[in-house]
Amino acid sequence: MQSRTICIRVVAATSHRGGIDTARPLLMIDFLTLLRRDHHDLELGLDELLQAVTVQQLRGALDGVRLGLTAHAEAEDIVLCAALMKAQRRDALEPHIGRARDAHLALEGSLASLVCARPGTPAWRERARFLRIMVHDHACYEEETVVPAVRELAPEVYGTLAGQFATERLRQLAMLQPSAPIYIAELAQAC
Repeated sequence: MQSRTICIRVVAATSHRGGIDTARPLLMIDFLTLLRRDHHDLELGLDELLQAVTVQQLRGALDGVRLGLTAHAEAEDIVLCAALMKAQRRDALEPHIGRARDAHLALEGSLASLVCARPGTPAWRERARFLRIMVHDHACYEEETVVPAVRELAPEVYGTLAGQFATERLRQLAMLQPSAPIYIAELAQAC
């Protein structure tokens, strides 16, 4: 009987990310590696957003952050909740996963607050900076607490999380839509 090596290609939602090189077998890709990449990309996307000068740069960066955050949060929530159901030490793991889920909701709320502010204003810049701090704090918590807890408390499912997360993230991205085109005349009328 021959064994097969399964490889995947993960494509990014942001303009600065070329995807993760997955020429290695799927089992060699760690869940933590995928989470770190998403968290890093979100921070870079928020940096791009703060540095955007043109409407096109602003839209591209905002779409990257919005799509990336939404796909990441949904995929992670789905995968970790499924892992929680299979975990033998569910009671010890549940608080960590619950806190990560709460953080995703807070991040989405902060993103909504940013989107509702007028771009370029001091309030908008403050909201973008605050969202970046939230993403950084959330990343530290997940990478230093949640992932080690899952490894320790649910080792029977940890090895499958990377593939499930990558697949679910792509599925979530496929369901999302970028912003509609904005024309300069429409933008001028909105101001």
